[in-house]
Formats: sequence, C-alpha cells, structure tokens
Amino acid sequence: MARKVRLEKRVRLSDDAVVAPTDIEGTDGSGAHGAARRRRGPRPPAGSGAAIASGKVFGIVLVAALVITLAATLLQRPTPAVSEGATTVEPIGSSVLLCPEPGAGTDLGVRVTSAVIPGQPGQGDGPGAAGLETLPGKNSASAKISTPGGQAQIEAFGQTLPPIRAFGEGSLAPGLIADQWGRDPGGRGRGMASTACAPAASEFWFVGGGAVAGRTTRIVLVNPDDTSAVVDVIVHGPDGIIDAPAGRGLVVKGQDRLVVRLDVLAPGVAATAAQVLVRTGRVGAAVDDEQQAGLATVGTDWIPPAAAPTTKVYVPGIVGGDGARVLSVVAPGDSDAIVNVRVLSPDGTFAPADRSTIQVPANSVVTIDMSPVLDKQPSTLELTSDVPIVAGLRMFFGGKNVQDETAYTAGSQPFNAPAAVSGLPVRTNTDVRVSITAPDTAAAVDITLLPFRGGEEAATPTSPRRVKIGAGKVKYIKMNPPAGITWYSVVVTPVEGSGPILVAHRVRESSRFGDLVTGYPWRPLRTEVVVPTAVQDPAVANG
Repeated sequence: MARKVRLEKRVRLSDDAVVAPTDIEGTDGSGAHGAARRRRGPRPPAGSGAAIASGKVFGIVLVAALVITLAATLLQRPTPAVSEGATTVEPIGSSVLLCPEPGAGTDLGVRVTSAVIPGQPGQGDGPGAAGLETLPGKNSASAKISTPGGQAQIEAFGQTLPPIRAFGEGSLAPGLIADQWGRDPGGRGRGMASTACAPAASEFWFVGGGAVAGRTTRIVLVNPDDTSAVVDVIVHGPDGIIDAPAGRGLVVKGQDRLVVRLDVLAPGVAATAAQVLVRTGRVGAAVDDEQQAGLATVGTDWIPPAAAPTTKVYVPGIVGGDGARVLSVVAPGDSDAIVNVRVLSPDGTFAPADRSTIQVPANSVVTIDMSPVLDKQPSTLELTSDVPIVAGLRMFFGGKNVQDETAYTAGSQPFNAPAAVSGLPVRTNTDVRVSITAPDTAAAVDITLLPFRGGEEAATPTSPRRVKIGAGKVKYIKMNPPAGITWYSVVVTPVEGSGPILVAHRVRESSRFGDLVTGYPWRPLRTEVVVPTAVQDPAVANG
C-alpha cells in the first residue's frame, strides 16, 4: 500500500559543504531619533510657577532625549557581517571514504584499493597522511599512502573483513579515491562486482533492486562515527511508496554496519528504488544484488548510487551487445512525470521512434527495456522530465535465452573536473574500457594510468593520452596497461576549454562458462571546498 511520507530535511557541515553567507543588518534607529525630537512651546514669564514647572519638564525631556539619542546611536553601529558573496575556495583538509564490507553479499574474493591522484590543489601544503584501515571487527588490516601518486590495497581473498575506511588528512586529502572490486568465477556467488567507496552522507538513492524469488538485494549501512546513527529506508515500487515499518528508525551502532534485506521490506516486489535517509548522525550506504537460478548465481553486482532527483538525468556507461537493458525511473513526489528520452551513441544523438516518452506515476517506479532502440551500441541515455526524477539501469549479459551475468549503471550529472577510479584488474582475457560522453558541447580529455606495483612509494604515470569527443557523442576507449602489474588506476582530466563530460567504465572477463562484467559511473575528484569569509564592515572599523 502506498502512503505519503513526511521527510525532515537536515543541514550538515562537512569538508565539502558550502555555507551560504548571511547578512546581519544593523538597526536603523531613525524612529528613536524621531521620537526624541519634540517641539517646545513659548517660555512662561519669569518667576511664575508655570516657569518652574516648565523648567523641570524641560530638564526631564532633555535627559530623556539624550538617553534615547545615545541608545539610537549604539543601535546604529553596524555589527560585523559576512558580506554576500564573500567566499574563498580552499583545498579540503580531511577526506573519509567508506567501502562496504568485503563478502557482505557473496563469496567473492575482494580487493579494496585507494590512491591519492597527483597534481591536485593543496597537495604541496604541509604534511599529510592517507591510507586504508578496517573498522573494528574480528579481523583487521591496514595500508598506508605517504605521498601524492601513492596507492594502497587490502585484499580479502578467502576471508571476510569488516568495512574499510579510506582516509586522507592534510595535503593527502585532495584527490583521495577508493574502490572495491571482487570476483568469483564459479562459486555460490559467481560473478564480478565492484563499487566506488563514497563519503558518509545523510541521503542516498539506489534504483534497481528487487525482492522476487531467486533475487536477493541487500542494503549495507556503515557508520564511521563513535555514536549511533538512526536511518529510514523508504522503498518505492510500481504502485508507490511501500508500507515498510521495518525500514523506519533503524539504529546503526557506532563503528559498525547493518545489513537490511529488501525482501523483508518489500517482499514480492520486482522493481524498486530505495531512498536512504539519515535522521541522526551519518552513514555510508551501498546496495548489492544477486540473482540465482536454482543453486547457481547468474548475476551479481553492487548497485551504484544515483544522482539526486532533478529534471534532467543522464544514464552513462550502458554496455553494448546482446541482452536486455532495463531502465528504471522513479518520480519521488506528489506529481506524475512525463519523461522524454534521447540516446547518445558513438554516432551522435537521436530521439528513438519507439520508447521516446515514459509516463511515471507519482512516487512510483516504471521499468522499460531499452535494448530495442540501442542497436547493441555503447550508449548514454538523456532523460528530461517535467518534475524531478531518479534513474538507474540494469544490464543482462549472456547468449541466446541464457543469462550469465548482470551489471548496473545509474543516473548521473555532467562535470568538468578530473575523475578517477582505482583497482582496475589486469588479468588474462580481461578487457577494461572507459566510456566518455560529451552531452552538450565537444569535449577533450587526457587519460593517464597509474600502475600499482607493490613496494613503490608512488606510481609512475603513463604519458597522457588525448581523446576528443564530439558534441552529443560517446567514445568507448580500451585501456592498455603496462605489463607486470596486478591493477591500476585511470585518471580522466578535461583539458582547458573542454565541455562537460560523463564518465563510466566496464570490466569484462571472457570465459567459456559465461562472461563476468562490472562497472559504474564516475564522480569528479573531491579536492576543494567553498568556505565563507567574514569581512569587517568599514563603519565598524571607523567607528
């Protein structure tokens, strides 16, 4: 049963928060002066009682006028204010990224990697520290990064670790990234799964989970702080918001995690969108999804977080080839949405003759297979709506009538800043490609690889590779890492004058038993924060 939910919006300050300047206005005080001004009548004759009384009245009025004038003057003295628009941009001084617990959803062997991407603002400003470390638990592990360009890893092959925290302090905070990658070629959790490690926050959206037979979707909540966090998980389905009391008021203990199964909140619902709202504290959130046929897993991956509700959403990183490409759109509000669809491909942008308009009822999820209009090409979808929407897409891989693997992508927004991902594997029969979309105007980027070699303090970057993308087009670029390494990071940097871009990647391992596929959209590096600047009012300085 659908029902309306009252949401309470909270404000949090963090290392990338923007605090709007506030004007503190001084009191005008003119009313006080006006009240102090009084017209006196003619003076009475000298020596008369009236004169004496008048003199007393005059003295009282004079004293009152002086008091009021002094008060008005004090009120008129301006208070130091934060001038509107007075802000500065500074490098972030601290960064924390949370990686969900390795093995939380499957038997995958997992590698968590981190890097401090070199060449970012603030990296030469004083000392710094960075690295990876597990939150408290039965097992523990850690790894350090000592310089920009440094990389680190924690491997969980054959063991389950607690959630992992990537941290950067001081000069090693700007440009910190972390990612989690896992692989099981034939076990109970057969598949390849990966996700970016993200900052703790107060709200997340995940589009694409399900709770039907053979499908298991888990919402993993990680609390990095010492105090407990209180979380609501609101689930949207095809018929609106699902009545799920078990998802309200969830308590995530400090330095701990909580796993919530979607089949407990929304049993039997095939298509969902989950909104994670934090009422107290903050958490990191991630969602993993498995699909089984009998005892065999035929698809597993992490569902990437989707961009916040807005009227224009892009869904990048759609892999070409056979299989369904199921788009899910949710309209999280009281109004129905009319969504217009355009396809961006290597050949350009077009509005498909079919599936060009999608109607989404308020607070509901609508799914539609877009593969008939994608022509098996790598693509990006542009969704334009009359009300804010959130979107995601699930991809199915395999031969005719056979599903071997699933992967996800999610709604994103264009950006014009460096972006990177770490932990891309170097394996036999494994192919890594990066998808770059120029949604509006032509773009140009430099692509650099940072190979990981154990024992090196900092990676030696490869020479930049310049790639140009035409307006409204998608470029699908194969990565060619150096030999003799186990993984590497990729950095995509727009050149000066470039238009905004969307970036995603795909890792594919070919096998006669069925391909393993994973990937997700990228977000720009977190390097700087806008902070307000207090400006002394000249009237105060001269007063």
